[in-house]
Amino acid sequence: MKKICNPFYSLAFLLLLAVSTSSCNSGKQLTAAATPEQVAGAIDSSKWIFWANDVMPQFGTNRNVSGDGYTVSFSGDKLLVYLPYYGKAYSGGAAYTGKSPLDFTSANFTIDKQQAKEKQWEITIKPKDNSEVQAMNFTIFSSGSANLNIIMTNRSGINYNGTIRVKK
Repeated sequence: MKKICNPFYSLAFLLLLAVSTSSCNSGKQLTAAATPEQVAGAIDSSKWIFWANDVMPQFGTNRNVSGDGYTVSFSGDKLLVYLPYYGKAYSGGAAYTGKSPLDFTSANFTIDKQQAKEKQWEITIKPKDNSEVQAMNFTIFSSGSANLNIIMTNRSGINYNGTIRVKK
């Protein structure tokens, strides 16, 4: 009877498994949440970054986008949005440009910031210089996790889950 398992192949398999597991864990280290004090300070100072981990479009399947650098960066007077969009376009010329409607910079917006509960904030940002986005509704928790719901004008809405980081 022949040996089924060659020691060389077993070692190669274990090495491959260890490398793939460590590379998966390194991505998780990059998305570590901020401390409750850091989150509260970032919201108070209006300097924070939302890092998207998951995208949940109204139509289609949910997608994991952690590690892809999709962010919303807010610094009080400037909003930088770089998020993927998956959804339906209903009408309008901007719906067929080939550019993501969630890739823009805004300096003209309104913001409503309220502490909903002891460890939760509701922040609504309404860009006035982007006709595609009606409102960006953030729910931020002191643990550093956050949800983002975007209401669009000529497209289906979209949701994101992610983490908050302190902007320096």
